[in-house]
This record gives sequence, structure tokens and C-alpha cells, in this order.
Amino acid sequence: MTPTASEIIRLRTSRRTYRPEPLSGELTDKILQKLAEITVGPLGTPLTFSLIRQEDPQNRKLKLGTYGFIQGAGLFIAGQIKPSQNAFLDYGYELEKLILALTDMQLGTCWLGGTFDRGEFAKAIRLNEGYLIPAITPVGMATATRGLGDRVIRLGAGSKNRLPPERLFFDKNPSTPLTPAESDPLYTLLQSVRLGPSASNNQPWRIVADGNLFRFYLSRKPGYRNTFGRVDMQMIDMGIAMAHFDLVAREKGWIPEWETASETPGFAGWEYVISVLLPV
Repeated sequence: MTPTASEIIRLRTSRRTYRPEPLSGELTDKILQKLAEITVGPLGTPLTFSLIRQEDPQNRKLKLGTYGFIQGAGLFIAGQIKPSQNAFLDYGYELEKLILALTDMQLGTCWLGGTFDRGEFAKAIRLNEGYLIPAITPVGMATATRGLGDRVIRLGAGSKNRLPPERLFFDKNPSTPLTPAESDPLYTLLQSVRLGPSASNNQPWRIVADGNLFRFYLSRKPGYRNTFGRVDMQMIDMGIAMAHFDLVAREKGWIPEWETASETPGFAGWEYVISVLLPV
């Protein structure tokens, strides 16, 4: 039986150690087909993703390094955008949807935002002038057990120590947590957002519900944006949250309608990003 979006989200974990054997031609073709299907993000950003093979002749002289964070991977996926807020949102949204599709194909992946050599990967995908690579992922057959480095990184990132729902989801204002019953489809929807990966596991998304309208806010970690130069990693994280919300909403029978409102309630320390309506 085909797993649902919420089930795949629960199954996905970051994998940093890969088996050396190449993927089958069938699997590689499926990946290429998935990449070809991505042409534009939900907010209108043109997007192109490339499959990078380290064994290809044009890449053999490149040092496609990940500073030791990834071991054994021979394939990577990278995309490029002209930087803007909507472009970062679209990139996070589409790459996370792709990562979940690869998870469903029993393939390992891992979001990499700062731990890769952007210059070398730029050469591999022939980066357009004025564009950048916000993040990449390795893709392949993960080893049966995690390597020591992988375990250390997971421990340091604290990926299992996520914020509780009452610190992420709210009803009309930040003083009132949104706590749907477990039998409510909204519970699964919000839990799926909570399980989203984020840079340094910061979980910067905050969602304030007003009936069937949900406003997404960004709670930035002070000084964190300076770490990545022109890449707004926490806005990419918001795109990941959008992807989880959208996929699981559709699983539950809702068709989300995304919009950027010109006037929204402001809350101290939070940056309004986008709204979504769940028509009933």
C-alpha cells in the first residue's frame, strides 16, 4: 500500500553515510524524471534542479566536498535561484517535496545548507550569473547502520529534541496554544509541520490560526542569518514547513490556497511570511 504524505514525513531522517555501489539505471531514471517535473515553485519562482554524478568525466576534476559531513555519496542534487524571499520559500518547498519523494523510493538524503563547497558545485551545474545554490542533498542507498560521524552530528543537532507543539502553533495570538484533539485531522497536519527538518534544528516556524486561515511567521535566531551570506536558510526552513503543511492538507482532503497578505497582525519578535487558507 502506498504510504501517505504524513507517513513518509515520519519515516524521513537525514542520512550521511552511503553505500559505494551506484544506483540502478531504473532508479536514476526515476530521479531524473522527478527533477524534470520541477519547473516553478508555488509562489512562481522558476526552478531548475540538477543531478550531479561525481563519476561523470566533467566532474572528476572537481572537489565536490562536504567537509566530511557526507561519506560515500556519489550523487548529489543541487538547484539554483536568483535570491529573493519568495525564491527561498519556493526552493525549500520544492526540494523538501523532492526529498520526501526520494524517501518514498527508499533512498537516503540529507539537507546541506552550509557544509558543502558552493564554488565547486556551482561549476558542476554551470551556475547562472546572479544566481546561487541555497542548499543541496546527497542521494543514494544509505548504509544499514549510521556511521560514527553521523551519530555525533545527530546528537549535536538534537533532531529528536523538537519544540513542543504549544510553542509552535497558536489560536489567534501567541498567548493561546492551538491544541486540536488527536482525532482531528488538524492534529496530524500540525505534527507533520513540527517534524520538518530545519537548519541547526532551530524550528523557526510559528503558525497562528484564525478559523481556517493560517498565518506563517518566522522567529529568527539572532545573528544566524550572517552565517550563510546571501542564503536565507531560515526562509528556506519556512518553505519546508509550507511543503509539509501543503502535502498533508491535501492528504486530508483540503486544497490549500497560499497568499501573501498586505495587512496582518504583528507579534513581537516574529516576521510575517505567508498565509494559507484551508477551504471547508
